[in-house]
Amino acid sequence: MSLIAELKRRNVFRVAVAYAIVGWLLLEVASVVLPALHLPDWALTLLVVFVVAGFPLALIVAWAFEMTPEGLKREAEVDRTESTTHVTGRKLDFAIIGLLVIAVVFLVIDNYVLEAEPEQAEVTAESVAREKSIAVLPFENLSQDATNEPFTIGIHDDILTQISKISALKVISRTSVMEYSGTTKNLKTIGAELGVATVLEGSVQRAGDRVRINVQLIDAATDKHLWADTYDRQLTAANIFAIQTEIATAIADALRATLSTEEQRLLDTVPTENMAALEAYFHGKQRMEKRSSAALAEALDDFNRAIELDPRFALAYVGLADSYILQIEYSGLPVDETLAKAQAATDKALALDDRLAEAYTSLGGIEQYRKNYEAAEAAFKRALELNPNYVTAYHWYALLLEGPLGRPDEALEVAKKAVELDPRSPIILLNVGARYAGVGRFDESLAWSHKAIEIDPEFAFGYQWIGFHYWQAKGKLDEAVRWFRKSVSVDPGNPENIAFLAWLFLDLGDLDYAKYWSERSIEQAPESFFPNLAMQLLYLYRGDRSAVLEYGRKAFETEHYIAYLFSSFEPVRIHEMRAGRYLEARAAIERVAPELLNEDSPKISNRNYRAAIDLALISSETGEHERTDWLLKSSLQYIQQIPRLGFVGYGIADVQIHALRGDKQKALAVLRQAIDEGWRTHWWYYLKHDPNLESLHDEPEYQAMVKEIEADMAAQLARVREMERNGELEPIPEVSATTH
Repeated sequence: MSLIAELKRRNVFRVAVAYAIVGWLLLEVASVVLPALHLPDWALTLLVVFVVAGFPLALIVAWAFEMTPEGLKREAEVDRTESTTHVTGRKLDFAIIGLLVIAVVFLVIDNYVLEAEPEQAEVTAESVAREKSIAVLPFENLSQDATNEPFTIGIHDDILTQISKISALKVISRTSVMEYSGTTKNLKTIGAELGVATVLEGSVQRAGDRVRINVQLIDAATDKHLWADTYDRQLTAANIFAIQTEIATAIADALRATLSTEEQRLLDTVPTENMAALEAYFHGKQRMEKRSSAALAEALDDFNRAIELDPRFALAYVGLADSYILQIEYSGLPVDETLAKAQAATDKALALDDRLAEAYTSLGGIEQYRKNYEAAEAAFKRALELNPNYVTAYHWYALLLEGPLGRPDEALEVAKKAVELDPRSPIILLNVGARYAGVGRFDESLAWSHKAIEIDPEFAFGYQWIGFHYWQAKGKLDEAVRWFRKSVSVDPGNPENIAFLAWLFLDLGDLDYAKYWSERSIEQAPESFFPNLAMQLLYLYRGDRSAVLEYGRKAFETEHYIAYLFSSFEPVRIHEMRAGRYLEARAAIERVAPELLNEDSPKISNRNYRAAIDLALISSETGEHERTDWLLKSSLQYIQQIPRLGFVGYGIADVQIHALRGDKQKALAVLRQAIDEGWRTHWWYYLKHDPNLESLHDEPEYQAMVKEIEADMAAQLARVREMERNGELEPIPEVSATTH
């Protein structure tokens, strides 16, 4: 018998086919299962070795042994007349057919079912690639001198700024990438966290009058190098900017992003040729990011130094302007005087370069403070047209949209765009949180605020907004005190936070603490809006009308851009209304909201609905009933579009409206609803002093609700006292007013 015939008789060929199918199935299943189990790559390699090594062993066994009814026997020991190889062969044939069916089924599942998810992932990767998105990770300082670290940070920041000028690219902002300095995370993880397809890594080495910058562009998903280069030049400002332009252009080419003529011009612009001015500018930007009163004062010095060294350095003027604008809020500097300085710096920046997105953003911030809201919006839009990656423009524009322009939904979308570009920036995260509060989504707002302080535990503004959440959205003033104390302890030089603490203690009914914090606030910033408003409220609580007028006038004369939120406390108006001098009160309203008196059908908005309610009372008292009805109806229609609670909520404006309409039962019902929802902000003023609610004062149900809030505030104040005794509240250092 020939060898081939004998191999067939002993089923060696059938065993080979069956083994091959089983081995292939085993390896295919393992290639899917092992990665899902997070087993190392060598596990699959080891399995392949075993399968391959087992193949000749299986053939040897098939040749040397035979399966009999009594079990496996050596082939030489089996009588040929009693051999059952033909029976075994038929069984192997059926087994092979079954294995082939299983293989076909597996192929169908693998190619048309299991591949659906990878195919979707591939589409997602392609969509990210289409976005042409990039994160520029912090550069490594390879210089032997550690004092070159700020220089390295500045180089990184400027390269990022250059790349962000390319509108076809989505560029993650600096604050979000800085936390990856020295990270052990792989690029795939970083790309996923930042939502980008590519990552730029680099290093800077400064030695004497030479600088070397190494950069490499990497596909975040595959870790594949897309482009890399080394720039070794003499250390001059011109060379630094030339390198940055070359890097930005090379990245645009690598990501197939087309540069417009204007973008190429922006990239080719050399902001300064003075190296010392550039380094001062770098340091100023890094200090400004801290958003604390002390850091902003240092930033002013840095930018002024840069300007002294190079009076034609346009970006240094922008930094100076922004530092002034921020100091109005964070340091309590007087509005008019500070805005004048910011305006001069912005004008100079635009005179030097009228295509600077950063300068138009500064202009928008100035116009917003000056209540030129349409001009502010135009400036922000121009900034985003020039640089759609400039995060500050989105941030400040969102503030304008929610507040003065009264478009909270649009504000939230703009704030979300800022987060896409700067997903790890505390102030940008907080901005989104505040915008969520503006549309009544308070739980989401709180989550964003917590995320901000998780990233930067020294971010005082984050603690402030958590305090607002508990105070103005939940009515938990004891918890709010805890968070405001933390905020003040982190940044004791911010008089705004201290003023808010004073307001809190007035709501809690603690006049002594309210007096302490009010006086401390006004000592730090005697010309600022919030400290003067705190003093006005203190004396309103104490019933000192002359002091109310003194501090109230000073507060509202600052023309703070969000003063309209507190127009219920406009001192002349409430003084004249409570005295029954309605013509004088009407004149006071005309000064702040002339459209309500000079237009047939004025638009009711968040800027004037409180004045409209007061004007309705005045119109009712002076016999203008048609105007009264229109004002109340229009105001009610407006407030139904915004949340009751929160910093921009309407509070109990609906109670005022129903009371002025003479519907006491409806007024009491909605007051009950407001109290149950957690409204407590300035309750003592509205329920005890607001002339719009005087018609309810004798109602037993009204009086019972007032007593209920008084008892709640007493209980919450007792918890604050307990926290003090237990050392649960942050100690607050003294800050000299002379620092401002």
